[in-house]
Formats: sequence, structure tokens, C-alpha cells
Amino acid sequence: MNTGTLVLILVVALVIVVLLLLIRAATVGRRTRLNLRPLAAESRERYVNEWDEIEAKFVDSPEQAVREADALVMSVLRERGHPLTERDLPDEVRRAQRLMRSRDRTEGMRQALLQYRRVTERMVGPQDDSRRDEVRRREMA
Repeated sequence: MNTGTLVLILVVALVIVVLLLLIRAATVGRRTRLNLRPLAAESRERYVNEWDEIEAKFVDSPEQAVREADALVMSVLRERGHPLTERDLPDEVRRAQRLMRSRDRTEGMRQALLQYRRVTERMVGPQDDSRRDEVRRREMA
């Protein structure tokens, strides 16, 4: 092997290593777990109550309920110290925002509310069993 070929191989290998390191750094940055603050008990209770009101409002005013669900989720995320950049938003929030604009407005709104519920339960914490049973009864009606 001559010197020119060896230098070319080393340069290509170096470029590949640098690219792999850049890709890894970008991926790790996105996957880094957010260090969110816990909610105070009062805040948690307030958000649970607001969520119950939003769900109750959905039947008569789905668009308003979904807009309020979006605002509530953003408020919870902000209070917990979430960066709120488009890239860092929970997948469910991005999905819900897309669903709000879907062609099938009724089903899109219903699906968006379910996405916001998932985020709310994860960020606020699950409702206690009696509240969950009450919500299920409301869903069945």
C-alpha cells in the first residue's frame, strides 16, 4: 500500500468517526430525560379539577374543551419546568395538535382530548380510583 492510499483511508475513517459522534450527540440530546419539577399538592389538585371540568364540557363544546385541554397541558408542563420547545414537546401533544386540525373534526377532537388526557395523567399523576370510576361512568353515558 502506498502512502497516498493510507492517508486517504485514514481521512475517510476520521470523517466517519466524526459523523458518528455528531449523530450520537444529536440523538443523546433528544433522548435526555427532562429533569422536571414535581407539582405541589395544591397545583396537582387544581389541575385534576380543571381536567374534570374540561372533560365534562367536551360533549357540548368539543372545540373549546380541546383548546382548554391544550392550554392546561402547556400550563402543567411550564409549571414543571419543561422547556416547551417544539422538539421537546411530548409526542401526545404534537399528535393532539395535528388531530385538532384533522378533516374529521368530531373524531379528531375526541382523539386529541384522549392524547391530552395521557399527557395530563403522566404529568399530573393518575386520578385516584374514585375519580377514575366517575370519569368511566361519564364515558359510558
